[in-house]
Amino acid sequence: MSLDFLKKMSRNDIAKTIIVLAALGIVAYLCIVIRSPTLNSPTVLDYDPWWFFRHAQEILENGFRLPGWDKLSYYPPGRPMEAFQGWPYTIAIMYKVARIFSTIAFVEIGKWSSIIMVVLAIPPAYFLGKTLSNKWGGVLTALFSVLTTTFIGVSMGGYCDSDVVVVFYSLLLVFTVFLALKKWTWPPKKRSLLYVALAILVNTMFVYSWGRGWYILLFFAVFMPTLLIFRVIQEIIGQRRFKISLSPIIAEAKQVFIPLIIIFIATNIIGVVFGISDFYNSTIGGYLFVTGQKLIVNISVAELQTIDIFTQAGFNQVAGRVGMGPAIFTMLGLPLLVILKLYKKVKIDYTEIFLFMWAMITFYLITRGVRFSLMFSLAAAASMGYVVGNVMVLVKNKALLATFFGIVVILSLMFVNDAMIAGSQMGGMQISDNWYNMLDWLKENADEDALITTWWDPGHIIAGYTGLKVHADGAHCPVGTCVPYNHDIRIQDMGRIMSTSDEDESIAILEKYNGLDAETCANSRTTIQKNFGVSMPEDACDPPSEVYVIASADLIQKYYWMSYFGLGQGNSYFQMNYQGYDPNQGIITYAGGQLSLVRQEDKWVPVMNIPEQGIRNLIIKEVLYFENGETRHFVFNETSAIDGMIWVDPSYGVVIYMDPSIRDSVFTRMFFFNGAGLDNFELVYSNAEIRLFKAKL
Repeated sequence: MSLDFLKKMSRNDIAKTIIVLAALGIVAYLCIVIRSPTLNSPTVLDYDPWWFFRHAQEILENGFRLPGWDKLSYYPPGRPMEAFQGWPYTIAIMYKVARIFSTIAFVEIGKWSSIIMVVLAIPPAYFLGKTLSNKWGGVLTALFSVLTTTFIGVSMGGYCDSDVVVVFYSLLLVFTVFLALKKWTWPPKKRSLLYVALAILVNTMFVYSWGRGWYILLFFAVFMPTLLIFRVIQEIIGQRRFKISLSPIIAEAKQVFIPLIIIFIATNIIGVVFGISDFYNSTIGGYLFVTGQKLIVNISVAELQTIDIFTQAGFNQVAGRVGMGPAIFTMLGLPLLVILKLYKKVKIDYTEIFLFMWAMITFYLITRGVRFSLMFSLAAAASMGYVVGNVMVLVKNKALLATFFGIVVILSLMFVNDAMIAGSQMGGMQISDNWYNMLDWLKENADEDALITTWWDPGHIIAGYTGLKVHADGAHCPVGTCVPYNHDIRIQDMGRIMSTSDEDESIAILEKYNGLDAETCANSRTTIQKNFGVSMPEDACDPPSEVYVIASADLIQKYYWMSYFGLGQGNSYFQMNYQGYDPNQGIITYAGGQLSLVRQEDKWVPVMNIPEQGIRNLIIKEVLYFENGETRHFVFNETSAIDGMIWVDPSYGVVIYMDPSIRDSVFTRMFFFNGAGLDNFELVYSNAEIRLFKAKL
């Protein structure tokens, strides 16, 4: 069969096929090379990837079955296991397949899984681009889909977060839906139904792997009325009169709408029957998220802050994430090409109308946060492939075509260069040796029923690495899912535990999580059973055997949010960098002279000088620094002294000013004073970056 097929192909077709395959092979090679520098990490990277890695490991350890209850997250009492487990199952399956051919460790598959999914995204990207234009547009769509900076940042080796799932299934779903629409016949034949079934399967897997996987179907829902409106406008422009021929519009609507409606209904039925989710609830949740009605944690996430994409700074921010070429071709090239086709009375295919709408919607979503640039990057990649593919067909002038081709090549090379730079600079996502050492100490010394508390960020790492329960993590957990204390409550509580100056208040808040009383436990069981049909384990409300609190250096930068959520008013440590040292006068200056350490006899005296704020050479009341291997702490009693404290880094490269509220906070006493003055927190482990305390409850 394959030989007969080759005989029917001309030499020109064979040559083009070889060129396309070679180009896609180069794209795959670039994907691997650019993302491989972080593969040398001993574990998966960052925070969120640990969530999926942990569940994939549980799947393997439990015979490819997950328990209905997650006892490690949001304890007590834990939380119902999320329904969206397609990605952890995929990682587990990758491992099983790899073990057929090698003795590779599971953690290595966890690190490679993101790169594997990126490479697997190349074929659907190519076929989608080819559907929109031709094979050359397909190659460019593949290139610009998988090598955008915004995608590289969340798909490096070891970064097994769900972003790779979003890209892979988004591309595959749009393509399979287009395939189902183009192959649809009425009455339906077996072949056309198989293509519809394929689109249903892909969408089901998308939703099973990512809870917001309905968003592509949402776009198709918006596309249906958009198609009708566009066709009416096209008829008016084409006929240059308001008399419209409805028969071709109705015929196309039947061709497009019937299979789409079947895909909608069937996927929703499957989602409801198998308890995954449904289109309506997912859309409402997405709407609330986009319109700002969301968990308070998102307030502190930089990538979810609104931006003005219509300013130069906003556009540059987007272009830096998706590439200058795709951004320009989407915002300028795509509308111009559509206008040109309308002017020349060239019928625009419905796939092109969807592409235009897809690009515009995802471009608008970026106003709600640059994190949505990942969604826009896919539409932008398809748009660039579409524009380039069509121009190569529509433009007949060889000189113009050669010029255009040269511009595309230059933009593509610039894009690849940016991708390579981005990959080489993607460091800092691996947890430090100090964190590994502290986590190893917990694995070796903490009871198996211990509870680990800290600010929410590292919860996934702690649970995934140690197998111990955590007070909170990065898995958003709204009302009705995490009971009796949801994500917002736990973040506010932890913020107050750290930022209050009253140690007794910190202990009282921790007592809330030292097991649940009988009434609270019973109410929680009822809520979980009603909402999820899941029974909480009998020991879910039991008090942990130990409670540990982590005070780590990264919380210095995050203190504003801890105090903002905990106390209702954000306060920050004021960090000042080293500027210079005058040995003659014995003065070290920081931050352009705003602060000086003046040597007086056997000690350093901190002096602040900020004339624009009315502060002229005033001593700061307290100073803590390190000298000759010893900690030195002085309090100055001058009546004009500024009430606050200066903490000097052991290297003297940075000093930190703390106002009285920060100076007296529990976190400051934990981290900067190693727990001195705290009666109910025992320091059990310490290194340069972390202080680990055992709470006395």
